[in-house]
Amino acid sequence: MPHGWSRRLILKARRASSRTDREKMMTFLEHTVELLSRLRVILIAVIASGFFVAFWPLDIRKLLATALTPFSSSIEYTPLASVIMKRMARDLLPKGASLIAGGLLDTAYAYLMISMLIGVVLSSPIIAYELYKFFNPALYPHERRYATYIIVSFVSLFTFGIILAYRVILPITFRIMMWFIESAAALPLINLSEFINMIIYLMVGVGLLYTAPVFLVLLVDRGILSSEHLSKNRKMVYAAFIIISAVLTPDPTIVSDTILFIPFLAIYEGMVLVSRRVEKNRIRRERQAELEQENP
Repeated sequence: MPHGWSRRLILKARRASSRTDREKMMTFLEHTVELLSRLRVILIAVIASGFFVAFWPLDIRKLLATALTPFSSSIEYTPLASVIMKRMARDLLPKGASLIAGGLLDTAYAYLMISMLIGVVLSSPIIAYELYKFFNPALYPHERRYATYIIVSFVSLFTFGIILAYRVILPITFRIMMWFIESAAALPLINLSEFINMIIYLMVGVGLLYTAPVFLVLLVDRGILSSEHLSKNRKMVYAAFIIISAVLTPDPTIVSDTILFIPFLAIYEGMVLVSRRVEKNRIRRERQAELEQENP
């Protein structure tokens, strides 16, 4: 009899274990399906926005008027991506420099990259919403309250970095590179694909670089880092930022690095103050949870 009871207990334990494994597998599959579904929405939004930028005419009324005019010999069609590319060349190219297409596909590549970059920017609200809806069930109540501040901070700092790169860093970089070209008695002909790559590389890189403090605050909220650690090691953080910015910017001088460092200094010091408040709130929550466990 004892032997039979033990066998039944073992079988029940195995069934429960297999049922738990199946539930875990179902949960994993459900999360995977949901993630793929939300990534599909993001991909569709980016492609649709990029398609809009690449092919939407600047003046649709003029396009329709010329297209519907009988015996019209030409159709005036200027896509939005072409206007953006011309504006970038006018804003960033130094005086005397010229863009050249080094290959047959350089222009198509430039159109594609510009369209996708603007497409990501235009669809950023959808991207933020879909990612928030995916991670929302796994967040604690206090993390859900912080989610809005985190998203707003991330988007604001990323946008600030993009604007700083476009309005300040890129013009200075191109002027300095132009000076080196002229000092070598070379013709200032800039390849179109290299021009677009540098713009996207610097804008996205600087934007992400300025969002680093947001992730440091999240690490403090998780208890992985402390505000005191961030405060004591600020010199190491500043040194790391200067090294990364030197690698990121093709400017051989320290002008661009200095311009990038000054705003980051203010952002980091503000982040240290915010992390202290976040840390106090985390400690208070942990103490409250301990008291609730001791006095259920």
